[in-house]
Amino acid sequence: MSFPKIGASSIGYDIARSFGHSIETLSSGLVGLTVQPEQFFFKSLSGIAIDVKITVNNKEINGALLFAHKGISGPAVLDASLYWNKGKITIDFLPTLSIDSLKSSKKHISKILSLPSRVAKTFLETLNIEDKASNKLSFEEWKKITLLKNYSFAPAGTFGYSKAEVTKGGVSTDEVDASSMMSKKVENLYFLGEVLDVTGELGGYNFQWAFSTAFVCAKGIK
Repeated sequence: MSFPKIGASSIGYDIARSFGHSIETLSSGLVGLTVQPEQFFFKSLSGIAIDVKITVNNKEINGALLFAHKGISGPAVLDASLYWNKGKITIDFLPTLSIDSLKSSKKHISKILSLPSRVAKTFLETLNIEDKASNKLSFEEWKKITLLKNYSFAPAGTFGYSKAEVTKGGVSTDEVDASSMMSKKVENLYFLGEVLDVTGELGGYNFQWAFSTAFVCAKGIK
């Protein structure tokens, strides 16, 4: 159901249901995440990408996060969307930085946070911290900055199917013969690729799944 403008639709799931197949819950995957009002300041950083570590449901994902008009996107967020349904995610905006190593510096904090200047200053402003020499920051101010290593919030939702690269969920794999991709319920009915309840992270895995199941299906039909 993702990317409807290229002709994608629910037809595969509709056919499966009509023959009595189980459909695991469908949702948009490899997709950007929208934010709550408390994170609307992200939108002012639209177009800027930074490296982060995202933790969602005990899964850690490292990569680039892109601030967008609707919220957050980029490779790390797209992969994180596969593991998120609702609830909180945690972002480490300073994955390669130790906060303790900064405390004695005489440089302004915005200069040593390993973030683009605009991002650093926006975060400091949001946290209500004056941009001053690091060694002048108070204990409470350092406590706020530490939040950037462990920033937790609940996304409002996703950018939706129109922006999603894949659809999570699909025809239950328990009801399909892996040696031929034929339905275990109906002879000569085959399911393959994304219509099945199999979804991969970025990196060509979804294409490979489509090609591999097509190959197995072709052998099964022959």
